[in-house]
Amino acid sequence: MAQFGSALPWGGRGRGFESRQSDHIQLRIMRSIFSLPFGHTTGMASFEKTFSPQNLQWEHIVGDTTRLETVLQHSRFSLASYDFADSEVVRAEFDDYARFYTIRVLSLKWFDHPQAVQMTPIYVWADDTHVVSFAKEPLQAVERARQKLSHNPDWVSSSARLVYYLLDEVLASLFAFLDKLYEQVELLEDHVLTEHRTQGIEHHIFALKREALRVRRAMASMRDAISQLVRYWTAQYPDDPFYYMELYDHMLRQFDSVDTYRELVNSVLDLHLSTVSNRLNEIVKTLTLVTTVLLPASLMAALYGMNFDYLPLVHYRFGFFVVLGLIVAVSSLVYGIFRYRRWI
Repeated sequence: MAQFGSALPWGGRGRGFESRQSDHIQLRIMRSIFSLPFGHTTGMASFEKTFSPQNLQWEHIVGDTTRLETVLQHSRFSLASYDFADSEVVRAEFDDYARFYTIRVLSLKWFDHPQAVQMTPIYVWADDTHVVSFAKEPLQAVERARQKLSHNPDWVSSSARLVYYLLDEVLASLFAFLDKLYEQVELLEDHVLTEHRTQGIEHHIFALKREALRVRRAMASMRDAISQLVRYWTAQYPDDPFYYMELYDHMLRQFDSVDTYRELVNSVLDLHLSTVSNRLNEIVKTLTLVTTVLLPASLMAALYGMNFDYLPLVHYRFGFFVVLGLIVAVSSLVYGIFRYRRWI
């Protein structure tokens, strides 16, 4: 597990900012965290950044709940009502406290085998000078936000701006997820239209429909949480001209996209049912036509199969061939009528 100094980044006994007079960003990448409570992680680990001269500090923690509890207990933040042991967090949440606020959003990832959506919660605590974020596993969105702010430190004029750019990257990653979800809908649609054997496809359709509903519920909670956060920023920073509503606009677009894709899944289900019904109708039509064409032969065979002493052509030398020719002629006539009417 990564080792940290005993002094905290803030608080009465914490160390001061060593680069208070400098204009660059101090970036201290802490060692990767292994043997995490939530499983082994790879990629970017926890990190800590100090923005000068704003004296704004951002610490991101990956998986290490012990470190997170230590940081929060020795700061003005609290653990709020979050249950980090909950392995299936499907709702976002925003809470406003007296001296700080906290928000939980979700990062979504699609898995093909099995076809399911993984929801990874991202927790953020922020006040005027400190931001703490936590995720159970390394996320590319957080790394992109770190790199973006490392190259553009002048963008971070307040903690609200920092949280904005972090959440902006999280929401930007959702667009790629929605594209993947749309690809799954297209694959199902192509399969329904091109494959003649569609046994078991209902299972995939209903599975995708169920996952789309889960995503919609998660997106709905994120929409509400982002809306509350934007209203909080607007009230706290009325003179800030920054367009915080862009986050909410992105969230609305993504929520509308999820609704659209869910309707597309329903359309694929309707298409599948219609295709199955049409194929069944074609089979019944073919069997009906074949039965109708063979009906004269069945009728004549039934007539000549009766046990009467006298039947026409029974004692005629070529009677069998005459009846056989008559059957072929009548059946051909019926077949010709069907062809003329374009029924077959």
